[in-house]
Amino acid sequence: EHPGAKVDEVVFSFEVYGAEVRKIRKDISVGDVVRFEGVFRPGGHILDAFAYVILERWSEVSSGRGFNAFADGGADYQNQRRRGGAGGRERPEADAGRIVCKFWVSNGTCRRAGCECAHPEGDELRDARGQYWEAQKKRKAESANPEDPHRLEDKRSHAARAAVFAEWLCTVYGLEELRRDGVVDVAGGRGELAFELSVKRGIPCTVVDPRCPGPGEEAGTPGDKEVASPWIGWRLSRPQRLWLESNVPGVRGFAGCQALVERSPLRQCRSLVPSESSSAVESTSAEPLARWSNIVGPCRVVVGLHPDQATGGVVELARGFGKPFAVVPCCTFADDFPDRRLAEGRLVRTYDDLVCWLRELQDNTEVTYLGFQGKNLVVFAPTAQAKPVLELAAEPAQSDEVEATNLGQGSPAPDAVVCAVADVGAADSVADAAGLNLWTFTTE
Repeated sequence: EHPGAKVDEVVFSFEVYGAEVRKIRKDISVGDVVRFEGVFRPGGHILDAFAYVILERWSEVSSGRGFNAFADGGADYQNQRRRGGAGGRERPEADAGRIVCKFWVSNGTCRRAGCECAHPEGDELRDARGQYWEAQKKRKAESANPEDPHRLEDKRSHAARAAVFAEWLCTVYGLEELRRDGVVDVAGGRGELAFELSVKRGIPCTVVDPRCPGPGEEAGTPGDKEVASPWIGWRLSRPQRLWLESNVPGVRGFAGCQALVERSPLRQCRSLVPSESSSAVESTSAEPLARWSNIVGPCRVVVGLHPDQATGGVVELARGFGKPFAVVPCCTFADDFPDRRLAEGRLVRTYDDLVCWLRELQDNTEVTYLGFQGKNLVVFAPTAQAKPVLELAAEPAQSDEVEATNLGQGSPAPDAVVCAVADVGAADSVADAAGLNLWTFTTE
C-alpha cells in the first residue's frame, strides 16, 4: 500500500527471480485481491515487487462466474471486498448485472453447463450483440500494429487466414514452382492450409503434426526416416464441402468431396519437428535433421501458420536443408522456451521479442503483413541460405589455404615463426628485437 499512489503496473523481474516469475504469473489470476511489497520506480506508477500476498482469490468468491473488469473491478465493489463486506461473496445492488455470455451473443446457443452469464432475449439480445461487436471492433483496432498497412475493414476474417496465407505463398514462391516441388506445413493441425494448397491449387503439401493419423499398416515401420502417407479419413468441414461442390464440376455430396480430397497431392506425417526445447533433439545436429530428408529435401519451402510451440522448428528444418521458410508466429510460449535469447542477450518474453528472435536466426529474413484479422505478421526468407546446416555439419574441418610472404628472402627457416598478424610493421619491429625470422600469411 502506498498512500496517494496510482499503481499502473507491478513488475517481477525475470532477470532477478528467474523461473520463479513463471510460478507467480500462474498463481495470480484476474480478479484476485493482492497486496504487493516493493519499491516504486521514478514517477511512482510502476512497482518493482519483491513479495506478495493473495488476500482473496476471485475463484473462491465468484461461484464460477467470470470476472468483469468494468463491473467487478469498480471502486465501490473492490472497496467492499477489501472491507470484508459479506466476505466479498455477495455482490452489491449496484453490481447486480451479469456478464453477457459471449457464446450466446455470437450464435444464440450456450452449451456450458451451469453458465453464470446472462442470456438475454429479444431486444435485449439485439442490443447486447451490437455492444459486443462494437467492443470487439474497438479492441481489434486498438491492438492492431501501427505498421500494418491493412485497414481493419479490408481484412478478411480470422477463419480465412489459411486462404490468405496460401495466396501469398503462391505470389512469393511461385505457383508453378510450388506445384513442382511442394510445401511442408509444420504444425498444420487439421490441414486448413494444406486444403488451400493441395486441393484448391494442386500443390503437393505434407502436414507435419503429432495429431496427424500417421502411416497406415501397409506402410510398415518408418525406421530411421520420417515418412509421409496419404491422409485417409480426412475430416471435411462444411465450408470445404460447399467450396468443392461450387467449384469442381460433377462433385456432389460428402462422399464425393471426401474422395476428391484423398486423390489430391495432400500428405501427412505424424511427428514432432526438431526444436531447441527438446533435450533429446539438438537442433543444430545433423543426425536428427537427417531423419527429415525424405520430406523436407525435395520441397520448395517450409511454412507454419500459427504453429505455436513449433514456430522455431519451422526455421530449424528450413535451415537444415537450405530451404526458404515462411512462418506466421502467434503465441510466444516463453515458459516452454525459457532459454531463448536475442543477440543482445535479452530473454525472449514478448511477441515482438519472438519476431526479432526469428529474424536473427537467418540473415536474409524479411517481414510483411497479411490481410486477415489476428496475428498476421509473417517472417520469411524468400531464398535459401548459402549452405544448408546438414552440409556444413558433414564437412571435415579444413584449414584455409594461405599464401606465405617472407619479409626477407628464401624459404622459412626451421626455427622461423609463422603467424597471422594485423599490423605487419609492428610485428616486424617485435621480430627484429627478438632476433626472429618473421613470416606472415594472408587467407585467400
